[in-house]
Amino acid sequence: MKYDTYSEYDPHHVSLAESAFLTVWSGLGQWHNEMVLVGGLVPKYLCGDITAQRTLPRPATLDVDLGIALATDSGQYGNLLWELSGQGFKPNPTHPSRFEKTISGLTIPVDFLVEKPPLVTGTAQVEDITAGILPGVNRALATAREINVTGVDLHGAVQKLTARVCEVGPFLTLKLRAFCDRQQPKDAFDILYTILHYDRGTEAAIAGFVEEIRLGNPAGVDAMRTLREHFASETSPGPVKASHFVLGASAPGESDDTRFIRATIRQDMVDSAARLLEAASA
Repeated sequence: MKYDTYSEYDPHHVSLAESAFLTVWSGLGQWHNEMVLVGGLVPKYLCGDITAQRTLPRPATLDVDLGIALATDSGQYGNLLWELSGQGFKPNPTHPSRFEKTISGLTIPVDFLVEKPPLVTGTAQVEDITAGILPGVNRALATAREINVTGVDLHGAVQKLTARVCEVGPFLTLKLRAFCDRQQPKDAFDILYTILHYDRGTEAAIAGFVEEIRLGNPAGVDAMRTLREHFASETSPGPVKASHFVLGASAPGESDDTRFIRATIRQDMVDSAARLLEAASA
């Protein structure tokens, strides 16, 4: 689930999403080499010190997305469905690739995603669970970065673990492809935030994206089309929706400061997209 604006994200609900990730990851240790974190939690882990002063708000998400290898096999050591159920996550009957757990009336979803060419939509079976098909997951798996993460899981236990997190090139490629299809403001924001605040620098983020295009990431064609069609000017959907996510809808009479921030976000989005497109087209 994604909200239209940042202000709609309740901090408690956001923290539960990270706790859900810690709960699931700590319980699926034997599958770690076949899994990678993708989706809205990624910018938090790729962009370094969350206490650093930044003009953009911190990334927020309400769900957990995990890429998984199609050939995942636990052998004699149990199965995914059993382990997820043991952590309190149950399959959503109308969304077969989603597992959910309800905490204090809030439902926390965990989605599994897999690549199965030549299919680009639908679902596939991975061991005993269903995963949504998403082109680009294999590149996320192949290039995943190991990051030390500390936090409290859904049971209240402090977890200190090493997670496999989608690297910046595959992440930007996946997010741009997602924006191509659904044009959600949060996707545009995540793209901008990651480019500007990637912990190894903006140039490295751009280089990572270029590498995905060079290597033929299957999400790359749509990602490049998105840059051309939706991020070309300050009035294009990408820049407009990135600023909308941060500030809400533009309204007559808003303050000069708000107009300035809105214009700055849009221009930063246009400039960032142009740099991605130019570098990947060279």
